[in-house]
Amino acid sequence: MNEEGFAKCLQAVLDDELNVTESFDPDGVREVATFAEAEVMTLNHGLVVRMDDGSEFQITIVRSR
Repeated sequence: MNEEGFAKCLQAVLDDELNVTESFDPDGVREVATFAEAEVMTLNHGLVVRMDDGSEFQITIVRSR
């Protein structure tokens, strides 16, 4: 999966266009961990998403307002 595909999948989930349940694995997500759990060296908060195909994405969470 590439960045654009991942972004579209995440957008669909957040827009409630994609119903995600425990028995549904959207586009091969293998594991999701917080930055702390994944031992990412940063002071930011966020998630590391590992895919079945070996790709990995990091989502940084920044409150803007």
